[in-house]
Amino acid sequence: MLHDQLKSRLSDSATLPVSAAAAERFIAGGFPKPTEEAWRFTNLNALGNRDFSPMPDALLDQASVLPDGKRLVFYNGVLQPHLSTDLPAGASFASLADDAELLARLDDDRLSGHAIANLSVAMMTSGLGLRVKGAVSEPIHLVFRNDGADQSSHAVIVLDIADDAEATLIEHHHGQGEGLSAPIMVVRVGASATFHHARVQNEDDYRNHLAVMAMDIEESGRYNALSVQTGSALSRVENRIALVGEHVDMAMTTLYLARQDQVMDVTTLVDHQKPNCTSRQIVRGVLDDQAKGIFQGKVIVARDAQKTDGNQMSRTLLLSRKCEADAKPELEIYADDVACSHGATVGEIDDNHLFYLMSRGISKQDARQMLIEAFLADVLDDIDHDAMKAPALECVSAWLITLGERS
Repeated sequence: MLHDQLKSRLSDSATLPVSAAAAERFIAGGFPKPTEEAWRFTNLNALGNRDFSPMPDALLDQASVLPDGKRLVFYNGVLQPHLSTDLPAGASFASLADDAELLARLDDDRLSGHAIANLSVAMMTSGLGLRVKGAVSEPIHLVFRNDGADQSSHAVIVLDIADDAEATLIEHHHGQGEGLSAPIMVVRVGASATFHHARVQNEDDYRNHLAVMAMDIEESGRYNALSVQTGSALSRVENRIALVGEHVDMAMTTLYLARQDQVMDVTTLVDHQKPNCTSRQIVRGVLDDQAKGIFQGKVIVARDAQKTDGNQMSRTLLLSRKCEADAKPELEIYADDVACSHGATVGEIDDNHLFYLMSRGISKQDARQMLIEAFLADVLDDIDHDAMKAPALECVSAWLITLGERS
């Protein structure tokens, strides 16, 4: 059914050329195969056998809970103007079909070579372009609501943060039913601009979530990100970030929390193309029951990117002997004056720490919960942006409460 709809779009004269080209690529290649190196830990064969049906005219009558403040609300990938608000001064949005400059940014090798990105670009109705100029004081919330057992959602966002601008963007991903959510985002962070970005994904445990972001950060740009994954049967968030100017500072903190037989995949590619740039990636995972966690992080340092400081560190806490944690940190360095490092650790709760707390009269269950919270708080405490941290803390707290109730 999905391939039939793609073929139908190829014959539709209203289909944007960039969507038609993406449809041809997906029809030719299909979903990624586990034989592909980038997907050897995350098997999508089950998705390839499903008949997903996008909803180009999806309409949400009402939403149970929406964040306060400025927001854009999407239902199954379609913008819902009646639930959205005006944006703060300095921010504006329009259909990509009406913004040729932003639409052209979908013609990106990082997307055209990626099966999931091809699928979502092929299935988008018009996509959304979002522009930010100057210092935007209020956070902008992007709220994604998805529904349907056999429905797929393909939100496509192109974001341009102008030179010297500053913005805070908070994504909320919620969904129900055994469907597929595949949001795509393309971002430009202009020269001397600052982008604060939070992302919370807590979709239904039966849903599949495959997200791709391609970003360019220009000279003296700053990117500060916090991501939390707790939902979906299978969740993969993939970031492909190019540091295309000098003196860029990039910091990403990612938490994934999984239980039962969930699969959580965190995949990043950070491409240092210019000298004097810094990138820091911190990944923390907690796995229970038969859950599986994956971290694939690659840092590339170009020949001319001297004085690069690139660091990535993944730590995973196993609450069950039946869990699986796979880590694949990589450094590909062509420069000779760099300070780069990577590492990954996997372990269980320290029995000595547990015994110490229990010897102070704390129950084993409470002591275990305290140690898990401390493991996560260690990185969350370093986030000094309240608007970013608040939804992340709420999501983590809800997961920990559920974990405590199940113990």
